[in-house]
Amino acid sequence: MKTVAKILILSASMAFAQRFINPEVPKTIQVKAPTEQSIREDMRHEQRLRQYKSASIAASKVYSKNGCKPGLADITGQIAVEQGVSARVLAALVFIESSCNPNAVSHRDGVGLTQVNSKVWHYSLAELKNPNRNLEIGASILASYVRRYGLKEGLHAYNGFGNHSDEYSNKVLTAAGLMS
Repeated sequence: MKTVAKILILSASMAFAQRFINPEVPKTIQVKAPTEQSIREDMRHEQRLRQYKSASIAASKVYSKNGCKPGLADITGQIAVEQGVSARVLAALVFIESSCNPNAVSHRDGVGLTQVNSKVWHYSLAELKNPNRNLEIGASILASYVRRYGLKEGLHAYNGFGNHSDEYSNKVLTAAGLMS
């Protein structure tokens, strides 16, 4: 029995020693040098991520200030950046239009967070009931109006040019923290 134990210990010791006498040669890692184009792409990507984060924080502040749960802030921030609108204004519009309720339906056939009318804009109800898609559509409509008319008139246009006062625009801008 002692001989078997000695053989096992000797065998284990030899295997252990063998690793130090003839260690495995590390594999070489092939690394491509970054190109100027890849560096620029990485920088643009990092900048876009910082924009998303900043916009998400801005949307979260608006949602929290107006009593909404900030769960929509990340997607609101991302969509705002992609559409080129203020995340604060988009979050405020969501609050004013639907009280942040993705299932909201108005008596004027507005659907979802941004209260887009499917009859006017020809989007399916399924699209408009999807909160992410509703935000994309509403932000796209808002962005086109803001580019065409400016911020205040763009908000007025988003509301359907109903009355000619600045009441709606002022409500959104106040909720966004841009007016007092």
